[in-house]
Amino acid sequence: MALVNNTACVGVIESIQDHLPTLYFVFSRGRTELLAEELSREWDFLLPEEKSRVSNVIERAEQVSPGLFGGRRKHLRRLLLQGIGYHHAGLSPALKELVENLYEARLIFVLFCTETFAVGINFPAASTVFDATRKWDGRNHRGLLNREFFQMAGRAGRRGFDRVGHVYVNIDEKFPEQTGFFDESQVEPVRGRLVISPNTALSLLHWKTDAEIERYLSQNLAVYQNNREIASLAGELETVEEKIFTLRKNFCADKDGPACPMLREKLKKELNRLRNRRRRHKPEIPGRIAEIKSILSQPAKGCLHHDCRDAHDEITALVERKKELVRRGRQLKKYAVDYHQEFRRMCNLLERLGFIEGKTLLPRGLFALHLHVQEILVTELVFSGILREAAPAEAAAILAGIDYQPGRDEVVLPGAYNMDNAALLRNELLDAGVPEHLCVWSPLPGPLAEAWYNNATFEELQKRCNLHEGDIFSTIRREIDVLRQIERAAGEDRSFRQAMNGIRNMLDRDEVAVLI
Repeated sequence: MALVNNTACVGVIESIQDHLPTLYFVFSRGRTELLAEELSREWDFLLPEEKSRVSNVIERAEQVSPGLFGGRRKHLRRLLLQGIGYHHAGLSPALKELVENLYEARLIFVLFCTETFAVGINFPAASTVFDATRKWDGRNHRGLLNREFFQMAGRAGRRGFDRVGHVYVNIDEKFPEQTGFFDESQVEPVRGRLVISPNTALSLLHWKTDAEIERYLSQNLAVYQNNREIASLAGELETVEEKIFTLRKNFCADKDGPACPMLREKLKKELNRLRNRRRRHKPEIPGRIAEIKSILSQPAKGCLHHDCRDAHDEITALVERKKELVRRGRQLKKYAVDYHQEFRRMCNLLERLGFIEGKTLLPRGLFALHLHVQEILVTELVFSGILREAAPAEAAAILAGIDYQPGRDEVVLPGAYNMDNAALLRNELLDAGVPEHLCVWSPLPGPLAEAWYNNATFEELQKRCNLHEGDIFSTIRREIDVLRQIERAAGEDRSFRQAMNGIRNMLDRDEVAVLI
């Protein structure tokens, strides 16, 4: 691995040009595009024959997906013809597939990508470059975890092509701590995490006996891992304490007494510090100086104190390790989740809302049993009559906002429906004590789903907003999945099921169509 002083990507690529192709990891969608454009002004990696191959691949992709390079992607065609590309979640599925195919065919020499490219896609490179080692995780900026770094860095080195893989990190001089660094032996373990969602609680109540529920809550992977780590820490702590006890036997009877060479050496250093001009006028200093001189005036012991010093140094290191183990044990106990309490809390909430009575699922509960996203909110949208009474296009607009968290600068032109009734329902649920993460909804994408339901083209959707096309795809496809869940939950309510099916069929078309 090599460090590169913070510089323009053009300089970075010039420095590593013997180790291409490279995956250039960037932690911002916009920056992947910005850097790709910057590099294109200086570099063109493709020979005429390679450009022809890229043109053929692009032409075939456009035949399948007309308008592939519309909107903000007009410049991407030119970049690809120079052997440069970018890849992030904001691209349409067809465009992501095109970029992946060109990279796999070794027709992209520098691919600027977000970390999603390193997950689930087996595309190695001769080298990987990190634009930075800090990222925004949704709440704040933080350094990469060891496992995140090595997941991405591990793409360097192509079997059968490269003897070694090269990893480069672009270091910003303003953040020297970024040079710390990553240790493969310290890769964080993958930890189990059980989330007691409304669907989890309803499923346990409906399908499991009390004994099975108890086993599920007390013997899941998260509990097992936490208990095992606590036990492991306790065992190591006991071993450390035993070592400290054994090492203390190496000390002689004069340890820490006036004759001890180690103590006398320590006191001499303290005396030098106390004699410092800035300290000597403090009222307590003269007394301490006199005390040290009195101790040092006594006869010293003539031992070489090697055994004592070695034992002292080792004990010091062990004491620090002991502190770390105690601190880690406290953290584990503090953040350990009481799943029995979480389950009871969720059951109490569901009972207050009329989803269950004891262990019995009421109509709302039986409906929510078939939902796996925002179960409470979706169920209330149905049982309140909001979805049943809405026009199909309005229902499509409302459901597009399910589980949608808008970005800070996202803008969508308004549609025909204000969706105030859905917003009011959400506020009522929050007032009733439903946690905010179980009431995630936004009116922002509604006009897009409304327009798509009314047969707008995808290009028209793009003109109505500043969202990436990939975000538009994921929003409507998520709604299609929610509609499929609602159809399943409707059960014997044939008219409502058919109404939801009709909306889904209108949305599930053309570029957005979900292939299953």
